[in-house]
Amino acid sequence: MWMRRGEINPESFKMLWKTKKAAENIKPILLEIVDNYWRKTWKPQGKVTRKDLADRVFSEYCRLYYADEKWYVTCITSGVRMFWKDSQCWHFVSRWVLKYRYDINNCHPQSYAENVILSGNYKVYTLQMIKMYWLEYVENIVNDKELRTYNQIEYEEMIMGRYKFIVEKKELIEKNS
Repeated sequence: MWMRRGEINPESFKMLWKTKKAAENIKPILLEIVDNYWRKTWKPQGKVTRKDLADRVFSEYCRLYYADEKWYVTCITSGVRMFWKDSQCWHFVSRWVLKYRYDINNCHPQSYAENVILSGNYKVYTLQMIKMYWLEYVENIVNDKELRTYNQIEYEEMIMGRYKFIVEKKELIEKNS
């Protein structure tokens, strides 16, 4: 069902959640996240999947995880400080490798210029990863060929757990501002 921009129809998000807890807790998350997601992607509302929601929540989680008490993050490659909403969540190992797609050690905030225009500035990012996590760790994640899949319950737990962190971090920063 197509809606006008800015309208959310909660009935179009009836997903068969695998757990009762997810069914009760996921609706407010859907209403908050899906509106922004739909505006950016223009996907019909019924096409938003758990993976889409997990990606959106993880991106916000990653940027807030590295944010300081004034809501600012530092670009891992250029060192530029920016407001957390202006940064992007960049993956060292591609998002196509599901094992590291939602790994916080694999993802860091990066500026739009570094991420999009310079295609991630991979050489500098590699050096930064080696400085932070040592060469052995970086070699292991780059050479890891283990396959990983997520089932629906894992996506639901990821969404709820990380969303809880996002809400707590926002409240903490708001209280300290």
